Amino acid sequence: MTVENPKSVAQPAAQSGAQPNHQERPLANSLLRRIFSFPVLMGALLVGVTAGNLFLGLKAAASNSQQSARYCIFEGDTWWHVSVGEQILRTHTWPTADSYSFTASGEPWIADEWLGEVAMAWSDLKGGLAGLTLLLVGFAAAIVLLIYEYAYVKSRNPKAAFAACAAVLPLLIIFFNLRPQLLGYIFLLITLISLESFRQGRLKKLWFLPVVFLFWVNTHGTFALGFAIMALYGLSGMVKAEIGGLRPQLWTSGERHHLEIVTLLSVLAAMITPYGTRLLVFPLRMALFQPLTMASFQEWKPPGFDGSFGKYFLLVLLFILVLHLLNRMEYRLEEAGLLLVAVYGACVHTRLLVFFAMIAAGVLAQVFARYLPRFDPAKDKVFLNAALISLIAFGCIKLFPSRAELRQVIAHGFPAGAVAYLREHPPAGPMFDKEFWGGYLIRELGPRQKVFIDGRADLYEDAGVLADYLNILDLAPKTPFLLRKYHIESCLLEPHTPLAVFLGHSPGWTRVYSDALSVIFVRRKEPPLNDHR
Repeated sequence: MTVENPKSVAQPAAQSGAQPNHQERPLANSLLRRIFSFPVLMGALLVGVTAGNLFLGLKAAASNSQQSARYCIFEGDTWWHVSVGEQILRTHTWPTADSYSFTASGEPWIADEWLGEVAMAWSDLKGGLAGLTLLLVGFAAAIVLLIYEYAYVKSRNPKAAFAACAAVLPLLIIFFNLRPQLLGYIFLLITLISLESFRQGRLKKLWFLPVVFLFWVNTHGTFALGFAIMALYGLSGMVKAEIGGLRPQLWTSGERHHLEIVTLLSVLAAMITPYGTRLLVFPLRMALFQPLTMASFQEWKPPGFDGSFGKYFLLVLLFILVLHLLNRMEYRLEEAGLLLVAVYGACVHTRLLVFFAMIAAGVLAQVFARYLPRFDPAKDKVFLNAALISLIAFGCIKLFPSRAELRQVIAHGFPAGAVAYLREHPPAGPMFDKEFWGGYLIRELGPRQKVFIDGRADLYEDAGVLADYLNILDLAPKTPFLLRKYHIESCLLEPHTPLAVFLGHSPGWTRVYSDALSVIFVRRKEPPLNDHR
């Protein structure tokens, strides 16, 4: 609210002897209009759709074991992340070597995502499965709202921003499972918003970035992408060439110095970690020296374009191309560079579809803003907005899964029955396990039962274990030799895998437990040789 002359307002109040409550009412009215405005309603609707999808998916996974793999927000990595966070909270030290497996025990390993792991462990400590679910919904809501904000910064039209965010939302839902990388996406979006705001002349927005990178480098390796984006913005403002629809926008001397100072401070902030500068080089080491990990896990492979998810990505990409041709779009150099990098990354690594969704939302919002009318605050219906926002919040609360449903989700997605059996009948020796279940075994059985492998693929590739694991799982010819090499006495497997079928027909192994999800085989004891002396 703007007051032209404070004295003219204060004098009548003083003359009448009344308190200036009429000043507070407009202020309160203005605050309510902001809280329950139409743009806020659009953001609440996006959050409601996201949370509702997660909750309904959990309920589907609880009632139908066939849906657990598709809808379970907890995955194999969730549990070892929680265990590492608990270890840090309990000991106030940061791990430097593996202590969870028998195959890579003592090998150098650092918790490069420790800050996110501590947040997960704290949520589990305070609320169990419900606490972890709330944390995930909070992360997912923050990502959706920040994409909405980024699209608004690009378009200055909340209707266009909402439409753009809704268009890319199907590309995001599949990635909303509880891992520290969600925090990395949040920091990435804050960086994009800050840089775009700075590009538009709001210089103060950039000072957030050193603090962002201080937390980001201790949370997830996506901080490397953040530095690459800062470099792209910086270099694009120094290029004068104008090619086709690309339009240069040069930095002023003051803007360039401002960006250079913030970049330097961000680099210095990124060095403040429990491991010194080792976290700074971790993403580069992962990209250059982990070829087996990149080739073996789906999130590092190209998306499958024969499924609905890959087809939707292609549809969004084609839609952007058509809009570009119809509207003769012009791009700043960094905008074109971000879009090209996002498209390439999404085509090469499924994991980078999230980054594509962020950039695509900004591009789509700029186009939609040409067709959708701007928001007029004078026409806003505050009470209707408040009622709808309350209804969305009420719906999310009612849909929140019960603790029993969450336990059932875990039972359908992880070998809970087999773990109960192993507590009563601890294996006599080392046990082979499925990689996806390794983190769950770490969480449930603790240090007394070390795992063969879990989701820390970088550790196991460096130790040479990952290649052996893949050979054993695929039933390579040397599988019996590898089982002997690691002195395996039992195996926890899915029932219909090649290795489970092989062991089920092998005279040297006995099945001691089985259910619809898992089976345990134990090596038979060889009878002692007769003494002929």
